[in-house]
Amino acid sequence: MKHLLRIEFRKVFKNNIFWLTLGLYVFGMIIILIGTESFINKVVSNANRNSPIPIPDFSLYAFPYIWHNLTYLAGFFKIILAFIVILFISNEFNYNTIRQNIITGLSRENFFITKVFFLIFLTFVSCMIIIAVAIILGFTHTDDISISMIIIKSHFLAAYFLEVFAFLSFSMALSFIFKRAGVTIIVFSIYLFIVENILSFKLNEDYSKYLPLKTFGRLIDIPNTSLMKLFGVNFREYIDPFDTVLTLIYTIILLTISYLIIKKSNW
Repeated sequence: MKHLLRIEFRKVFKNNIFWLTLGLYVFGMIIILIGTESFINKVVSNANRNSPIPIPDFSLYAFPYIWHNLTYLAGFFKIILAFIVILFISNEFNYNTIRQNIITGLSRENFFITKVFFLIFLTFVSCMIIIAVAIILGFTHTDDISISMIIIKSHFLAAYFLEVFAFLSFSMALSFIFKRAGVTIIVFSIYLFIVENILSFKLNEDYSKYLPLKTFGRLIDIPNTSLMKLFGVNFREYIDPFDTVLTLIYTIILLTISYLIIKKSNW
């Protein structure tokens, strides 16, 4: 296990583009997570000038609701991690490191495992950012904090981990299918922004909910903040077990596809 981790770390450590992109991702996500509340309250303040009904300011960062709020916001950034996966795996083909690894004795099973570790690493980094921001902002925006208040909705973090890992598994499967970064990013983007939306429109709602990326994104619904409730809008405040199980099934299928491509390809 340690040997596999060392192999993957060496590839990552020497890739300057990877660290640059990951650094921009971390910096951008921290800025957005920290600045969203003040931005929304500024918009609310401007809207109050012309609103017959006063709209109160509200906090996104109070425990226990911060877990739901931050994981929902962070979900918009997972596409950057997907592009990192696509670029990283495409480089394996561009520089023939896959063939070199296999020739030098790394089995195809172990090569697949190193890629799964890579997905776990990126997902873990994303979760650690949320935890750090949540702890800092939660303690500064919450009165009368208790242990139960901190952990009561922290299960949204587990749902976020699953959402991101499933999303990255999808991007990895496409990377092994198309091999070239440019082609993979185009196919990925077309499916994400066009194909699933068209399918959702064409299919009955009872069937469109089974689409993979829709399922991943539905794990964490829009937070039901006080602002939403003021306008009579109510969203789901829990994680649906059906979506969780379906996401797990899709993830297993996607990982299996990647494994079979690695196993049967003649590199």
